[in-house]
Amino acid sequence: MPAFFISSSQIRNQEVTLTGELCHHLRASLRVKPGEILRLTNEHRQRYQVRVSAVTPHTLTADILECRPGPIERAPRVILAQALLKGDHMDWVVQKASELGVHTILPLIARHGVVRPQPTRVAAQVARWQRIATEAAQQSEQWQPPQISEPMESRHVLSGHAAPCVLLLAERQNSPGLAAAPLPTLATDTITLLVGPEGGWAEEELSQAIEGTCIAVSLGEHILRADTAAVTALSIVQSRLGRLG
Repeated sequence: MPAFFISSSQIRNQEVTLTGELCHHLRASLRVKPGEILRLTNEHRQRYQVRVSAVTPHTLTADILECRPGPIERAPRVILAQALLKGDHMDWVVQKASELGVHTILPLIARHGVVRPQPTRVAAQVARWQRIATEAAQQSEQWQPPQISEPMESRHVLSGHAAPCVLLLAERQNSPGLAAAPLPTLATDTITLLVGPEGGWAEEELSQAIEGTCIAVSLGEHILRADTAAVTALSIVQSRLGRLG
């Protein structure tokens, strides 16, 4: 069973009280009963093993059996700046990136992107992505869910990103391979991966990125779909950082 995310405010006197969506999910979908063991993780990266003591239509209470802290982070945080994709491809990227332990996801509005967010639907869409990310992080037993930002124009990231390591996936640019690109090593560092839309980066976006702080990198001679490229790049980086493999 997943390690569900909770708030530390739900813990009092060695007892956890769950309400709202998580309570409903555990009670109605998973059919959790008194006596069952659950794992819960709070925002301080503390993981609890609890035994359910009571289930009502609106609350679930459990006794804390064990609490252990999460491992100390020894590698840089990874941010995925992903150009918006059509259909359910963006949902898929959000889900897989969350399973791979990405820290933050920045949806980008790219020049060649076919998706343009509607202002009246942005909040609902971000909330949807956040739910997908949280569920995926729980299922893969991450210590925290990634944070999903509101969509922003790609130029704001390409020209003004202050992160020490910004890697732009660019095909047909004679770029060095991602597997050999230099990466920072400190836990206080950040690595940002920039992945373009289905139609690729526009020439002005590539120029803007290269003139700024971005380093163009490649995934090899073959052209991957945008969603495949995102997951492949994240897997390579997380493996090099010691989080995979």
